Order: sequence, then structure tokens, then C-alpha cells
Amino acid sequence: MATVSFHLKDPKAEKPTTIYIWFNPQNGNDRVRIYTGEKILPIYWAGGDVQQARVKGRDIDAELKRTHETLNLNLARMSKRLLACWNECRSQDTLPSAAQLREAIEPEAAPAAPAPPPRPLIDLLAYKERHAITRRPNTVKAIGTLYNHLDRYEQHRGKTLTYEGFTKKFWDDFAAYLLDTARLQDNSIAKLLAHLKHFLGDAHESGHTTLQDYKRWHWKRQDPDVLALTRAELSALERVDLSGLSDTDRLENARALFLISCYTGLRFSDVAALRPEHQNGEWLELRAQKTKEKLTIPLRGNPAVPLLARLWAGLVHPIANQNLNAYIKDVARLAGIDTPTNHDEHRGSLHTSTTHPKYELISTHTGRRTFVTLSLEGRLSWETIMKATGHKDFKSFRRYIQVTSDRLLTEFASVWSKQEHATSNVLPGGSPLPGTA
Repeated sequence: MATVSFHLKDPKAEKPTTIYIWFNPQNGNDRVRIYTGEKILPIYWAGGDVQQARVKGRDIDAELKRTHETLNLNLARMSKRLLACWNECRSQDTLPSAAQLREAIEPEAAPAAPAPPPRPLIDLLAYKERHAITRRPNTVKAIGTLYNHLDRYEQHRGKTLTYEGFTKKFWDDFAAYLLDTARLQDNSIAKLLAHLKHFLGDAHESGHTTLQDYKRWHWKRQDPDVLALTRAELSALERVDLSGLSDTDRLENARALFLISCYTGLRFSDVAALRPEHQNGEWLELRAQKTKEKLTIPLRGNPAVPLLARLWAGLVHPIANQNLNAYIKDVARLAGIDTPTNHDEHRGSLHTSTTHPKYELISTHTGRRTFVTLSLEGRLSWETIMKATGHKDFKSFRRYIQVTSDRLLTEFASVWSKQEHATSNVLPGGSPLPGTA
């Protein structure tokens, strides 16, 4: 039978010395020396038949005792593994090599801790950072908004979100949360869903999930209220006297920025990004911040020209969208733009309609809608307008069209007044109307 014995490399040393093993095969020949990698001060070593570190004695305190006990357990483990290696090889009618014996006493690697399950919210933050390089700031902000809603939903439900949980049942529950707890409207929910589906599609491509339930999730968008100024209201906004007010400069600056949008059809983000180099003679040429489409806007006779000159001179300066939304309401109120106007909200099966003075509903986007609406009233073709606004298809363009009551009356009158008076007295087939014969 093979035997294992432990020895000190230098039993007389005054400093810790290496402990090695003599492994003696069954026939007593070709014994193998194996170094354990352990050391001990010789005075603490119990040799002879014991062959282990001392754990008792007046010179052994509690801490040293624990150290020696751990050492002895490690030596016992080595002995057990060496003998197991020997027996396994013998059962296969072979002898272990010296390398096999040395490998047998190597400490076992601790089992790898199971990888934590992927956390969608953590991945969503990484997704946001990755898209910050290539996407518009507003898109990155929208992804952050999605993260905030999912984080609050996770806290609300008291359950960690997992990729396996993104089922139809999750979407129904999350949509109910967005409606009833977050109090979002349909268009906001539809926007969040679009970003969520894009993120889950990215997660599927990255191998984080095999589920594709998200492809069957839907939320209906509602056409937004289209609010535009009439020609009379735009004229009132242009003429209103803002001098003598405590905040004249602020309101004058806001009016100028808003009117540039009304005259050019630019989104506020594009107005805020305007630079002198964007004006090329009688043309305004730039790329839209939102779509990156090239916009070409004619300036000949355009009332925006003097306002642009003031912008280039630094007399008009961009401000935050939120601030302009607030300031232009004040200007519109002073201009008397207070026609009672309906405002519709859609939240799932609920539809509410409230009435407000029109100035309360005006925002930066009203300028772009005013440009489209008044251009159509002025008989500009929608193809020409779309070229200036950068719309690629009529489906998205038509949301900006507001048919004013004046245009409705004018167009109906122009069509029906062209009919011959005689035909108005005749029924189809040529029969005279009763009482006209």
C-alpha cells in the first residue's frame, strides 16, 4: 500500500521552512518528493509518527492554534488526495506519474459563482449610453424617461424585472400602471412602447433573451390637437405693444423666436440652432435637428428676414424650450388671443375635453403649425410646403394641417358659387324645382 509522510526541508532552521511530502509507492521504490507550498517554524512541528503542526503547548496561543489547525487540515487533504490518485490509477492498471501526483495536491478551484441573471434596467442604462453617441438628445432623454417609468414600476410592484418576465401579461400590467398610476396619455404611452420594443429587440439580438412577445404589443396613438394661429391672431401677436413692462426684454425675445418659427416652419430646436452661416443670400439652409433632413427655406419677401438679422447680431438669443412655452403664452394673452378653445385628452378608453382661452394652449410647436396652416390658406401647394418643412410623406405632414373656419367658408363658397344660377333651380334629370317653373 502507498504511504504519505510529511517532512521539513530544514528541521534546524530558525525561521519558517518548507514542508514537503514523501510519497512512497506500494513497492517502496521510486518514491516521489512533493513540495506542499506550506511553511512552518521547526519548533512548532511535531515530527515522528505525528507529522503535523503542534496545536497544544504553553507557547501556542489561540490565534496560532487556529493557524496550525488550518495547516493540519490542509496537509490531511493532500494526503487523502494523493492516495485517491494512486488508487484510481491502480484501478486502471497504471501508475501515477510524478506530475499527476503533484497536480493532485493542488488546491481545488472554488466553484465559479453563478452569473447573476441579466438585469433589464441595468442593460437599459448601458443601451442609453450607447445610443447617446449616435442618437439625438431628445431620443436619449426619452430612453431615460422609459428607464424612470420602469424603475418606478419595479418599485411599485416590489418585484425585480427580468427578461423572462417581458410577456403579454407584463405589457398589460405595465400599460395599466402608466394609465392609472403614472397618469400618462395615449401618445406618451405609445412613445414609451416604441422605445421599449426597440430596446427589447436589441436585447434579443444581443442574446439576453429569447422572448419576442414584445412584437405583439400595441398601443394606439391619437392624433394630437392641432393648434395654429389664424392670420388675424398672428397679426395681433406681431402688433401687440410690449414696451413699458417689467419683463419687456424677455417677452420681446420670446416673440421674436416664436415668429421666426411661424414664418419659416422651423421646429424650435432648429430655431435655437440657427447660425449666420445658415443664411445663404435669399435662402435659409440647414439640417433639421430631429430628422437630419436638409431644409431649404426661401427668404425673399419673408418677414423672418429682419428677425434673423437681429438673431445674427445677438439682439435675439435662444432660450430653453420650457421657458419659451411659458413666455409666449404671456405674449399671446397680452395680444388678446383668448378665443375659447377645446383641448382633448385621450387615456385608454377615457376621452376628456376641456375648454381654455387659446393663449393657454399655445406652445413652441404652434409656430410650425401656423406656418403650415397659413401657407395652405395662401394657396401654396403641400408639396412646396413639405419641401420647406422637411416632411417626407403626407401621412406625417397632414397632422400639422389645421383647416380654419375662414378657409372652410371661403373654399365652400368658391366651389358652390361657380355653379350656374339656373342649375340651382333644376333637379337632376332637368326637372325644375317645385315653385320655380
